[in-house]
Amino acid sequence: MEHIYLGISNDYKDLANVIKLNKSVNKLEGLIEIDIPVYQDKQQTKLLICSQLTNFMINTVKNKTLKEVIDRSYRNTYLSEIDDIYKCSLGLFNDREKEIKQILFDRMYTYLSDNDYLNINGFIKFRLRDFMDYIIELKDRGFEEYLIEKDYNEFINLLKYFVDVQEEKIDILKLYIEKDGSFKLYDKYDKNLEENYIEDIFNIALKENMNEEDFLISSLITLCPKQIYIQDNLENNVSKEIIQTINAIFEGRVTVGYRA
Repeated sequence: MEHIYLGISNDYKDLANVIKLNKSVNKLEGLIEIDIPVYQDKQQTKLLICSQLTNFMINTVKNKTLKEVIDRSYRNTYLSEIDDIYKCSLGLFNDREKEIKQILFDRMYTYLSDNDYLNINGFIKFRLRDFMDYIIELKDRGFEEYLIEKDYNEFINLLKYFVDVQEEKIDILKLYIEKDGSFKLYDKYDKNLEENYIEDIFNIALKENMNEEDFLISSLITLCPKQIYIQDNLENNVSKEIIQTINAIFEGRVTVGYRA
C-alpha cells in the first residue's frame, strides 16, 4: 500500500486534527509526521489533502499570522488600536480570499502531485515566501486604511457637532441625485433652494475650488434641515457613498428613495 506523508513542526500541530482522512500521527524529534495511507485513487487523495491544507493555512493566516504580524509592528505605538488595524487588514484579506485560496491550493497540488512527502514548514518558508510578503503588505495597507477611516470618523463627528449646535433653518429638504451625478436641492414645496439659500456657499466653492460632493455637504450643513429626503436616481457606488456620509452627519433625519 502506498502512503503520503506530511511533516510539521509543533507550530502547526493542530494540522493533525484538521486532516479528515485515515491517518496515523508519529511524534519524532522536533517533528510531527502524519502518515496517510492511500486506499483508492492516489491523486484524488492528494486533492483532498491539498484542499484541507489550504483551508487550514487560510484560517491560520486570518486568525493567527496576521494578528501576530500586526502586533509586532504596532504594539509599541498603537497598542489600544491594534484590534481596529487588524479588522481593516482582515477586510482586505477577505476581499481576495477566494483568489488567495486558489493560488495556495494550486501550488500545493503542483508540488504534491509529483511527491509523496510534504514538509509544511519548508513549503511555507521556500515556496510561499511571496505569500508571506503579501501578508506584510496587507498589514501596511490595513494600517493606512485604518488611519484614513479614523480621520474620516473624526471629521464626520466634527460635522455632526456643527449640525447639533446650530438651529434648524428649514423643515424638509429634498435632495435629488440625478443620473448624470448632479445634485438638485428643493424645499418641501419643491422650490429650488439654490436660488436663494446657498448662493454664498456657491461663491465660496468657486474660490476654494470645492468639488461637487463637498459643496453639497457644505450646503446641507448650512441649511441644517430638520428632515432630509433623498431621491437616488443614480444608484451606484458614488451615490451610495454620498448617502452614507449624509446619514452619518444627519443621523436619524434622513429618508432615502430609489427609482421605481
